[in-house]
Amino acid sequence: MMGEPLSFSKFAAVWLPTLAVAVVVPDVETPLGDRFLLDLAGLPIPVVTCILGAVGIVAARPFTVRTEADLGWKLRLLVSFIMLVVVQLWIIESRPGWLFAFVVAIGLGFSGFSLLELFGEQVKDFVRRAFAGATSTISGPVGIDPQRDIAGGHDAAHPNEGPDGS
Repeated sequence: MMGEPLSFSKFAAVWLPTLAVAVVVPDVETPLGDRFLLDLAGLPIPVVTCILGAVGIVAARPFTVRTEADLGWKLRLLVSFIMLVVVQLWIIESRPGWLFAFVVAIGLGFSGFSLLELFGEQVKDFVRRAFAGATSTISGPVGIDPQRDIAGGHDAAHPNEGPDGS
């Protein structure tokens, strides 16, 4: 318990040397994501980071959302496998640090099924829009009769008729 308020000069006199001792300037060494590389057919694999990613996925799987619990063990195993592949490919491609890779793997481990559902919905919407666009392109603009003379608005079968049918 402090009896009197601490002045800024007293605070700085203690805090600044403590800060100088506590702050560690990182060396210009290899980042954690690039340490312990295994060369596999010319592709450098960050072994420790990949192990941490796999552990994060496996450790988080028991904490999945309730909708995934209804899938059964075979589909849960498939979702786990997909998340493992995604995390490993991400780690090999982007080389994150150990902590970041572990945290992202945990996040994918317990919410991976939701991510797959979201991805599936987006793919369905994309395919639906693509087919709708292709269908409208094939059928032409709505309201245009291919038998009509577009330039004059006259029907080719009845050239004396006006555009309003009179």
